Amino acid sequence: MSGPLWVAWRGQRAQAAAIAALLLLYGAAAATERLEPDLSGLTFQLAGFLAGAICLIWGAPLIAREFEAGTHKLAWTQSLSRGRWLAAVLAVAAAGALTATAALAAVLTWALPGTEGNPMAWPYYESHGLVPYARALWALILGVALGAVTRHTRIAMPLSVLLVGAGQLAGRALRGRFDLSFWAMQWTETAVYLALTLALTGITYLAIRRRA
Repeated sequence: MSGPLWVAWRGQRAQAAAIAALLLLYGAAAATERLEPDLSGLTFQLAGFLAGAICLIWGAPLIAREFEAGTHKLAWTQSLSRGRWLAAVLAVAAAGALTATAALAAVLTWALPGTEGNPMAWPYYESHGLVPYARALWALILGVALGAVTRHTRIAMPLSVLLVGAGQLAGRALRGRFDLSFWAMQWTETAVYLALTLALTGITYLAIRRRA
């Protein structure tokens, strides 16, 4: 691992540990569900909270805390440009978010391997296929962008969770208005999430560029 990535990883180990602990709870919920059939659907119901957790725990404080602590001044006065610094920070965070999403997908597949009904039902749809990965990236970058713009974790963290929740509810409502197959809807929603992710990445870059 090269220098900027190594520094970024060292700064994000606490967030990675917190998300790993959350995944252990998901694993415990899945094991409970396997042992107690009466609790069927528990893991699926909880799966939708991962994006909010990634946004709250990993995304929102990522840059906001740099401004609050003043450590951004040290990073930006070195030979490393702001663009490369941001790229390293986001690369590590994105890798963590995608890894957590893949781990949760494995847990869900183990807990309930079959569709058990309509694949368009929201607990199954939002925890399988491509959408969870794109949503995790969007949630992460949303938190990062809010942190970069507000420069305060106490503002960015609650606001980011509210926006992620509102976004998921809006997506669920709009999904019912389109008569598309499972994979057609997955690809469409994934494209929307990725477009929003790119836009928010641009906003984040502009926010740190305008910071004196």
